[in-house]
Amino acid sequence: MIPKERRDQILALLEAHGYMTVEQLADNIYVSVPTIRRDLNTLAKEGMIRRVHGGASHINTEYLEWPFDQRNRVQLDEKRRIGKAAAEMVVDGDHIFIDSGSTCYYMVRYLDSSLKITALTNCIPTLQELSRKPNITVECPCGEYIASLVSVTGSESAGYIRSRHARIYFASVSGIDAEVGFSDRTNMVTPIKQAMQKSADLTYLLLDHSKVFQKNYYRVFDFCD
Repeated sequence: MIPKERRDQILALLEAHGYMTVEQLADNIYVSVPTIRRDLNTLAKEGMIRRVHGGASHINTEYLEWPFDQRNRVQLDEKRRIGKAAAEMVVDGDHIFIDSGSTCYYMVRYLDSSLKITALTNCIPTLQELSRKPNITVECPCGEYIASLVSVTGSESAGYIRSRHARIYFASVSGIDAEVGFSDRTNMVTPIKQAMQKSADLTYLLLDHSKVFQKNYYRVFDFCD
């Protein structure tokens, strides 16, 4: 078993149980105690778990997602080029859904201000950027605001989206892999992403190269989607 797969199993076990000892983790994953200790130390340094005496505890996945401002400063050149290409796919009279990803935010910045379209997003910075374009009708679903994601989420939001229809859904996820499909670090906005995908004719995933071959715990889309 490669280290990445082993550490993903550790994260899944800690999420399910809250806390586990080193020995319990070793028994569940069928590896040695020293190997588990090394994995726990690595995960703790990455901020994925909390290391405690004799074992480790789960950290709420809300805190695993990078703050939006920090994500906005990574892979900037790629995000701008992807955003510009995506913006060119929008035509006058369109109805579009826009995900809460930072690359989607850059797509909005390149939208032609003369276009008369309707755009729905659950991302507050994206909503603010859209509001600067006077010809765009902007919608934001109701729901719970998650400060770390600067986004609105929840069952109410998903229900609101399901009552709408869009020609294009501009989506983002944390990883794409041939085996896992499209995955995220957190499942807090998964219902929103899935509702948008089901209610749109086309889905465009706006991903920079750092997302390729990345496997995260929460699956969002399959390739058939």
